[in-house]
Amino acid sequence: MSMHEQFADDLALYALGALSGDERLALEKHLEECASCRREVEQLRADSALLAFSVAGPRPPARSRQRLMAAIAKEPRRIQSTARRRWTWLDFIAAAAVLLIVVLLLRHETEQRLQIAALESHATQQQQQLVEAKQLLSSLTSPDAVHFTLVAGNVPPQPQGKAIYVRGTGALVFLASNMPTLPPEKIYELWLIPTSGAPIPAGLFRPDAHGSAAVVKPPLSAGVEAKTFAITVEPSAGSPAPTSTPIMVGIGE
Repeated sequence: MSMHEQFADDLALYALGALSGDERLALEKHLEECASCRREVEQLRADSALLAFSVAGPRPPARSRQRLMAAIAKEPRRIQSTARRRWTWLDFIAAAAVLLIVVLLLRHETEQRLQIAALESHATQQQQQLVEAKQLLSSLTSPDAVHFTLVAGNVPPQPQGKAIYVRGTGALVFLASNMPTLPPEKIYELWLIPTSGAPIPAGLFRPDAHGSAAVVKPPLSAGVEAKTFAITVEPSAGSPAPTSTPIMVGIGE
């Protein structure tokens, strides 16, 4: 075996920096004396640099290229590749977890905003109802409010009704008690009987289990002077005009 053939397999490992120990010392001593091997080591190092940047480049000697590729094959590249894949999956899982947290936070923030909006809307409605209730109470307790009592029969428990009406605003509150229960296809209808003209529908009502009912602020036009109020029994949808004889008629106080 010639001296070149003895060190041929070690040249590629030396060029890659993978040769150590006595073999490295022996090869370095040989390189001091052999210009041909030194040129081949330089060529192998140049090939390594080119392979790092491009798959295309100068073609090294076939023998040196085979030794270089064989030396590269001995490196634990499979382990490094596996490690890179592992980190890629870990990065993906971490990114997915962060995205999930962001989505949950955005959903929680959206739900909170909706809850706040609902509370604000509810508070606004309550405020409006309170204002309307105060206005109605002020109107009904004004000197312009007219009171009517509606009665039916003399046998207890006697059905009764109380109407408080303000002509200037058209505000009306009607409270009934001891009203008999009606079949589902029937309903009580309250009528404003003006001093002139036809009766005006003033609201529909059904009594509860105790015979109580109320009509609060029905849509009446302001300025109508009421002669009295009356109640009839009508079909469940109500009627634009009385279809039966009134069962209760009011008396002004």
